[in-house]
Amino acid sequence: MTLTIGTVIILAVILILANKSGIRRGAHGNEVFGGVCFGIARHFGLTPALVRVLTVLFALVSGGGVVLLYILLCLVLNKD
Repeated sequence: MTLTIGTVIILAVILILANKSGIRRGAHGNEVFGGVCFGIARHFGLTPALVRVLTVLFALVSGGGVVLLYILLCLVLNKD
C-alpha cells in the first residue's frame, strides 16, 4: 500500500469523524486486540463477530489499508 496525500487525508478524516462520533474502544474483556471492532459494533448495534469478519475481509481486499486504519483507531479512540 502506498501512502499518497489523498490516502493520508482520507485516513485523517475517518479518524476525526470516528473520534467525534462517540465510538469508544471496548475495555470489558470483549476485545480481541484493541477493542476497535467491539466498539464499532456496540456503537452501530451490530454483533462484534460480524464487524470482525468484515474487517478481515476488507483487510484482504484493501491490501493492508484497513490494518493501518485499525492501528490508528486504537491510538485515537478512547477506552470505556
